[in-house]
Amino acid sequence: MTEHRLINTEVGVLGATVLIIGNVIGVSAFVLPGPLAGDVGPGVIFALLLALIPLLFGILMSLQLGSAIPAAGGSYVYASRLVGPFWGFLLPWITIPGVWAGMLFIGFGFAEYAEFVSGTVGAVPEVPELALVYGLLIPFIILNVLGIKMVAIIQFTMVSLIVVGMLAFIIPGAFVIDTANYTPAFPEGAGAVIVAIVSLYFPLRGFRLVLELGEEMKDPAKNIPRVLGLSAAISLTLLIGLVVVLVGTTNWQALGQMDAAVAQVSLDNFPAPLTGLVFVAAAMGALTSINMTYTAYSRLLMRAGRDNIIPGALARIHDRFESPHVAVLVLGIPPLLIAPVSPGTVTLSVALSLTILFGLAVAGVALWNLPSAFPQRYEYSLYKLPLWILRFVAAGAVISAGFLWILVSTQLPAMVAVLAGWMVLGYGFYRARLWWFNKRGVDLKARMRRLHENEQRAAD
Repeated sequence: MTEHRLINTEVGVLGATVLIIGNVIGVSAFVLPGPLAGDVGPGVIFALLLALIPLLFGILMSLQLGSAIPAAGGSYVYASRLVGPFWGFLLPWITIPGVWAGMLFIGFGFAEYAEFVSGTVGAVPEVPELALVYGLLIPFIILNVLGIKMVAIIQFTMVSLIVVGMLAFIIPGAFVIDTANYTPAFPEGAGAVIVAIVSLYFPLRGFRLVLELGEEMKDPAKNIPRVLGLSAAISLTLLIGLVVVLVGTTNWQALGQMDAAVAQVSLDNFPAPLTGLVFVAAAMGALTSINMTYTAYSRLLMRAGRDNIIPGALARIHDRFESPHVAVLVLGIPPLLIAPVSPGTVTLSVALSLTILFGLAVAGVALWNLPSAFPQRYEYSLYKLPLWILRFVAAGAVISAGFLWILVSTQLPAMVAVLAGWMVLGYGFYRARLWWFNKRGVDLKARMRRLHENEQRAAD
């Protein structure tokens, strides 16, 4: 069995914070609120607040698990060590097609937004949709091969532009709010609110990706909670402020008719320089989401590859750039090949959503098992949840994920069948992998129950 070396580069609190902010505030923050307001009414603000409930479970879960056992590819480590080897295997197995779908979803969403800008600003030449998707995805594949420090530097620049652009919308917008636009709160009934909650939760899942950075963070046991706190405070303040101002400045029915509502409202109400900043912020949102998704999920594959439950080549670290370059390419190249025959964005978003919710449920079970499986890690965590709160958070994560899974499944039940079939295929691959190594005297299941030496040290 191949032994794999570790990544030697590290990022600090600021670098990790901007990575997470950029993943949470994606292009969907600028595109989703308008159509959802048209479906729900002003109550879309209430839907966003309700979407924070499963988010709270996810943040508290990440806080406890990340503090007790900081590790690269943390989601995989917690699933395999705290739930079971097969569940650990399923996370990277499901992640791969989920990330492919997510990359295409963000890519085509960015293309649609770019087409809106092109139609609004007549001097901008129209670019073919497929060329825009390739132009978005390829540079960030290259960037992530160049390593985490380069990723963090670029991300800092893009997140700075996002913050400036969102403030350019929120601050002047606060002075032109018409409170009459907030009533009636639910003109379309409560049913539409449920769908809006599900839709608004998906960009918020970005906070949990901090768990995948483990060994590449300085002092991860201390800094993972700090990164979560800072990124949550900044991201949620901006997101809530944007939705409140958007709904307050424009009638909900008019919002439902707009293609890129935030940009259109800015164009209608604010000076051109401010609108230009909003355009830039929305574009940066797509770029940062792509960037962080490659970064985080390549670490999940890398960590599973170290256990050899998936091919060990995925754990290779580039000699010069200190990046899991094989894992990055496995996540990045197939979407480029699929793009010309890609399914619609609804199908892509559902595939991504089911993957995310599956991971949330597995992490909830892992949190429940932490005190019994690794009692010392739990007892001496720098940030320790009281046992009753831990149980409440774990159960809440599983229940909320299951509830949202059911809601999403009603939109495209065929996608659930496809995912179930992929799991069955994965079980066959998993059993074959165990058999292959057992013949050579290696017990992969036993290896998947132990922390590696570097993970033991990081937790001490």
